Amino acid sequence: MAGEERQADSGGGGYEALVTELELLLRRRVRPLFALYGHDFENLLAPLKWKPIVLVIGNYSSGKSTFINELLGQTVQRTGQSPTDDSFTILAGASPGQEPAEIPGSTVIRDPGLPFARLEKFGERLSAHLRLKQVASPFLEKMVIIDTPGMLDSVTERDRGYDYLGVVGELAGLADLIILMFDPFKAGTIKETYQAIRGTLPGSASEDRVLYVLNRIDACEGSVDLVRSYGTLCWNLSQMTGRKDIPRIFLTYSPELARDGAAFSAWDGERRDLVEAIRGAPAKRINHILQDVDREVRGLRLEVEAYARFKSGFGARLKNLAGFGSLAALLLFFFGDLLLRYLTGLPETPLLVGLLSGEFRPGLVLLPASLAALLFLLLYSWGKQVSLPRFAREAGREVEGLVLLDTAYKKDVWSRVRERVLARLAAEPHKLLWRAHRRHLRKIERFLERDLRRYYQHGAKKA
Repeated sequence: MAGEERQADSGGGGYEALVTELELLLRRRVRPLFALYGHDFENLLAPLKWKPIVLVIGNYSSGKSTFINELLGQTVQRTGQSPTDDSFTILAGASPGQEPAEIPGSTVIRDPGLPFARLEKFGERLSAHLRLKQVASPFLEKMVIIDTPGMLDSVTERDRGYDYLGVVGELAGLADLIILMFDPFKAGTIKETYQAIRGTLPGSASEDRVLYVLNRIDACEGSVDLVRSYGTLCWNLSQMTGRKDIPRIFLTYSPELARDGAAFSAWDGERRDLVEAIRGAPAKRINHILQDVDREVRGLRLEVEAYARFKSGFGARLKNLAGFGSLAALLLFFFGDLLLRYLTGLPETPLLVGLLSGEFRPGLVLLPASLAALLFLLLYSWGKQVSLPRFAREAGREVEGLVLLDTAYKKDVWSRVRERVLARLAAEPHKLLWRAHRRHLRKIERFLERDLRRYYQHGAKKA
């Protein structure tokens, strides 16, 4: 389905050519490295597969579905004051001459032409609460809108049957714009909203992709009530985001449902600004794709840097061990059989005695060589079974020392891969010693500094 429409969905030949070129480059330069270090390459390609995405989230009764219906100019989503829809609904434009259709979640997730394969990990429960609606609407010609179930208080995964915030996080990672809606009666007080702002969204999307909207302001009992609701939301956002500077909050309402639209007409400009911001989502698509690629590849770069320093650190320890082992093996080679003769009476003629007495014969070397080889085998076993795990534990306790975190951006990226590095150090440190991390690091750096920089410089012109 989606593969056949990709050219039409792209919004222009320049965009399509750029995306195709970038995909080929990623497959050639990045995929082998992702495979080597166990990263999901198809997950990296997911945002390239379809139209720009606008994700609409917020607490129940905040007016998400009503707002979407007004954008599309038709009633597509159910509306109401209480929770009315428990599904994630992907709204996509129908092709010319195509009848409106609804596609079930299982098909959506498994369609290779759509970017939603990552949702499969949430199981069949989510599939039953996911659908794609093809709608004939000019607004959907260059973008896709995803409506979501309203956020609730005191809800667990067991209550919903799937990890709701996990799904929101995955969709936010795909989205070019995220509309987070509130209403005056629950201005930032819903538990799931708090969890989304505090933990889910920061890990999935950059701040510039999130727009905050106080909707249904016509429900306020006059300007005093509106100011109180607005102030409450500002306070709650400052607590949830941890920021002293409050982001812009769009104040909107539905002209069709307002009790007294004239009283709130002064806010019509806010609504127009919000709609224009949504219409501008496709223009940001290429830059967002490049940001995502940059973040993921730089995450891999930090990971490989950590492994490279781990390998070189253990290499230095191994070098000292090898020096000690070589000296011990040399002493054992010349004096080991002498010690055995002193303890056991055998061999009859030790190697050193044979050399000094002129009775040397090749067979005298066999026992000393075996003793030296046995020592090296014991040292190898000790290094693998004792020294390497101990060194890996030491490195894990001071894992930040394995990478250079000299910028805030690196620290943010590192927070995404830190646990992965710790897990690999604990599970398979021996495998890390056999990979050419430094060579792989140079490949990653060439991609970031040469190939990706070229797209940042010329991507906007090509799009």
